[in-house]
Amino acid sequence: MIPETETDWLGLVARAHRLKNIPGSDSWAGTAEFHAEDIREARHAGSSRKIRHCPRCLERGVKYILLAMGGMDRCGCCQWPRENPGA
Repeated sequence: MIPETETDWLGLVARAHRLKNIPGSDSWAGTAEFHAEDIREARHAGSSRKIRHCPRCLERGVKYILLAMGGMDRCGCCQWPRENPGA
């Protein structure tokens, strides 16, 4: 499998750490898995194959699906994850 998204890469990172099987490997693998889950839940910027809704627009009561743009999932309405939506 060729990783296409950041969550794909993080899954491979976690797997590689577990294969090393040295002290701390499981902690590093868990960190990668937690980061991937944060991306999938739109708590952090990144890219995922999973359909995700923009968290900023959801707060306004509107469901916009994030689009893959420039290697990252972004909102076409408010430009999430950019901090200042008006800039």
